[in-house]
Amino acid sequence: MSHPDLSAAEQMRLVALAHDRVPESPATTEPRPRLGDAPVVLRRRARIKQRIVIAAKPVAIPALDRLVGLVANRLRHSLRSEYDQLAATVELMRAQHSELQRALDGINAFGAGPASVRLDALEINSELMKAELGAFRASLDGVGQAIAPGAGVAGVPARFAELREQVNALDRHTRALGSPGATQSGSESLPPATPTIAPTGGFDYVGFERRFRGDSKVVLETLADRYGPLLSEHQPVLDFGCGRGELVEVLASRGLQAMGVDPDVGMVAEAQGHGRAVHLGDGLEYLRGVEANTLGAVISVHVAEHLPLAVLVELFELAATRLRPGGIFIAETPNPMSLIVLGNSYILDPTHVWPLHPSLMTFLAERAGFRDVELRFYSPADDYRLAPITAGPDSPPWVAEINTALGRLNDVLFGPQEYALIARTPPESSTA
Repeated sequence: MSHPDLSAAEQMRLVALAHDRVPESPATTEPRPRLGDAPVVLRRRARIKQRIVIAAKPVAIPALDRLVGLVANRLRHSLRSEYDQLAATVELMRAQHSELQRALDGINAFGAGPASVRLDALEINSELMKAELGAFRASLDGVGQAIAPGAGVAGVPARFAELREQVNALDRHTRALGSPGATQSGSESLPPATPTIAPTGGFDYVGFERRFRGDSKVVLETLADRYGPLLSEHQPVLDFGCGRGELVEVLASRGLQAMGVDPDVGMVAEAQGHGRAVHLGDGLEYLRGVEANTLGAVISVHVAEHLPLAVLVELFELAATRLRPGGIFIAETPNPMSLIVLGNSYILDPTHVWPLHPSLMTFLAERAGFRDVELRFYSPADDYRLAPITAGPDSPPWVAEINTALGRLNDVLFGPQEYALIARTPPESSTA
């Protein structure tokens, strides 16, 4: 391979030198050195190296210059880039220092002279506004307590809603007193009867229930979800002690054949004012007039605890005979096995007669002739339950023992707040 910087003779000479085949110069007449002649060999090699250097110099020096230039350019470019980055950093630090200095100057200026006076004035105004706000809040709390004692401002909307409902109910009741249909639903009149539930002596039970039972819409949705699918399979449905008949209306809106009976004139007047199929009269007397084996279901929601024992026993017996074979009887009542119920909601209602233990209700249903008695428990008082101790793999044995005890205590104190007894009449093949 040729090189542009060397002549052909020089290239041939370099190749010969590389293969130790250096031709002798015409002017050289020295004999070839012998093997044992070391000084001659060394001088020969030195001359060969000198010749190689002389021959390669025209090529090596330009190449070396180019290499040095390339390295210098790259080094210059790298140093320039680093210098530019360092300069940008310095400028950024200068800008930040200027901003910090301006902020410090502003703080120093604000802390002296008129600015300090303005700051003190703002603090005084803030304290005055806090005092005025506190006085207004105290006045508002006083108004709330006057309108809704015990509940405060948060209970004011509910109290106004109660007043509105009471006025509307009073208006319907007044109009119903002068109407011949006050004691009938449709064309059916009820015979006079002794009330099943003892008179309340002027106690406003409608208003009491409206305030303490909870949002009626939520209660109705809960009842419909609990019992709607079951009642849909057993029609017609009688709501014993239906009150204002909201459950009757909900069931009817779902396509179920439902009717109710209640002895309270005000509640029945309100129910009939809404067009609900509700009868005014004593519930037991109404059941006595129902033909045997014609009802699909009898439901009684929070009524059983208001009944004397003799009336309760007769309710079970009448329901068992008026239901068709395979019909169902549902009685929902507070759960006295949860002590929070006895100490809170049960004792709150002065019309309650006696707390009904689930075992007692089961006994009454079986003695009345029902079969397949089932108990369903609802609404545990989870907000009151005691939290267990956090246990890990290295926890001592007493942690598990305490958690077990806490679980039992929670069940006794804060268990389900209500339960339902669901009893079925014997199927048709068992009635013969």
